[in-house]
Amino acid sequence: MITCAKTATLSNCTHSVGYDVIISADPVSAQTIPFYDGDVYVSLSETHSQHSISVYTDSGWTNWDPRRPTPVSFMGVVAYPAPCNSQGLKYVASEEEFRQVSEGALADTSTLAYLIARDSGLGGPDSSTPRPRKRGRAGTAQTKGLILSVSRKTIERLDKGKAKETDAVTEDLETYTGSQEMDIYVGHHREEKGGYRRLLTASQLPPPTTAGWLSWNAHHVVSLVPRTCRKDAEVTAFMSRSLKASEINHHYPMLIDLTLHGQPLKVLHHKIRQTLARGTAVLLHGWEPERAMEFNMKDIAEIRPLLSQTIKWQDANIRARTFERSPSSRSYGDYIVEGTLQDFVRASTDANSCSNCLDLPTLVPEVPHFLRGILDDRSALIITGTEAYVSTKGESTKGDCSGLNGPQLMHCDTWRSCAWDIITHGGFLTYPHHDATGFLTYSYVRAGAKLWGYIHLDNVDEFDSQDVSARWRNYYKHPMATETYDKNVIVGTVLLEKGAVLIQPPGANHMVYTPVHTVMSGGHFLTYETLHLTEMALTFDFGLDHKGEHQHATNSLHPGTLRKVYRMAIALPVLVLERPQFPKRSIIALASIVSTNPRSFSIDDYKEDVCLKAKDALARELGGERARALMIMNKVMKKWHINDPWKEMRKGLWNDPGSLEDLTFLVGV
Repeated sequence: MITCAKTATLSNCTHSVGYDVIISADPVSAQTIPFYDGDVYVSLSETHSQHSISVYTDSGWTNWDPRRPTPVSFMGVVAYPAPCNSQGLKYVASEEEFRQVSEGALADTSTLAYLIARDSGLGGPDSSTPRPRKRGRAGTAQTKGLILSVSRKTIERLDKGKAKETDAVTEDLETYTGSQEMDIYVGHHREEKGGYRRLLTASQLPPPTTAGWLSWNAHHVVSLVPRTCRKDAEVTAFMSRSLKASEINHHYPMLIDLTLHGQPLKVLHHKIRQTLARGTAVLLHGWEPERAMEFNMKDIAEIRPLLSQTIKWQDANIRARTFERSPSSRSYGDYIVEGTLQDFVRASTDANSCSNCLDLPTLVPEVPHFLRGILDDRSALIITGTEAYVSTKGESTKGDCSGLNGPQLMHCDTWRSCAWDIITHGGFLTYPHHDATGFLTYSYVRAGAKLWGYIHLDNVDEFDSQDVSARWRNYYKHPMATETYDKNVIVGTVLLEKGAVLIQPPGANHMVYTPVHTVMSGGHFLTYETLHLTEMALTFDFGLDHKGEHQHATNSLHPGTLRKVYRMAIALPVLVLERPQFPKRSIIALASIVSTNPRSFSIDDYKEDVCLKAKDALARELGGERARALMIMNKVMKKWHINDPWKEMRKGLWNDPGSLEDLTFLVGV
């Protein structure tokens, strides 16, 4: 059995409808896979006249008659499967259009079944002979199956449009004997016929009646369909039909590819900074972590030695049960499970387990060397590392606490966000979100693979920040955007494997499918060029432009962010000696964050365990740092005649960092 995802654009719809084509040597009644309205099932028989085509509608299979209109509802949108001489079957918008399309089209079910199989590209895009296989159950040592194909002569006649309804489709029967594991292929790197390869691991071999295949045509790979619930399968299928992110330039480029080698590091830094500043992600090729590893207990223990540590993870099966409740009653914490890291890794061998461990911070990260020159939050802390600002009055100027030799207290999250590992079971889907608190993110795969889906708004006024914000609020009106993941958006995908680093700008909305057991490493950081995007993400998440209503757009929170932002402002009088010019709008954004009351970015409403009080030592130190940062930013705003930086940021193109401005007047402040 082979499954292929399809898309149909209806003449009376603004959105396409998606469905699966299932090709099998078994009759439809023998299958127990979860199907959805609109799916098409082609059963190929050893006898030509017994080929059949069925359409799934009203929670059941209907034998398709190509001469009669059959209404199918795609989440409220009605369409009709119609015969087509090129692809066998296509969906149209009305009965009238069905009659127009059917006139002169083939009506022989067996020939149409062949055309559907050929259009589904079985065997790969360059293969002229579809070869669906009848598979045995996983775990059997030897399995006999049947390979059904179509003769070369018949293919040539069909391709040239010379075939008639009465033409018999010759079937060449071939028997094979081989292990199920060899047939499905265990691993990630072998090229399959036609340039496609399967993303699969041995422990993920399911019985053929519980999962199908999903083609990611943009990347020439095939993965298993998520088995956790219908919603996961729908969202992943939606992702799989997308173009590569690097091929999408809707208002602005979604992603660009860069190569590490062949250019000076300074030039590469400039390209990365300028690209991220426009809200465009970067996929940099040519770097791998120092040590190769695979997904197993031994290798994971080398990067995470404390296997007995208690961790928390997201359980997709528990999450699936939350979908039975109304969207407004779902909560992120409902599907969090606690256990040891060893428990989590062991669970990966259970075919019924599907989880994601999102929070594994590390103090000994392997940071790609080319990133060190753009980690501005780290550089700012180093530059100001000997300066301390502690005041009982909440006022502070440079050097008033110089004898303390640097910061005295540091929130744990300030380093937790810098570097982390993520370990994920194959088949886990992370729903739409953007990374927390306006951070940039770099990620690289140590073992396995990730399929990123970047999300851009479709119809929006890019110069109206209120329109942009309102449309994202509507998109994230329910946790995980489960009901709106495909509404008013354009999605582009990235296949992240070993050998590349993905660098993501602040507020980049995305979803991620993990097709195989995967270990990924990365970290969050800030740059001066992207502070306008950081400010926009903070404004959105904490509802500063919408009555203080917190949004459901992020999957984590980082209370240590403000500390880093304050230090970036404090570092400017020294930093301008080496780097005199900065993007104007990004610096206004820095002033906007610094001048906003820190309580506006409070995480208290998220029911965190610790809430800082005004007299706490850490709160006093943060207040001193903010006072110093505010003094510096007020000087810049006065120079530029800006009274309210937050209101100033609501003007202009949202992803414009602004023109370069000289800040050397800050020297000595």
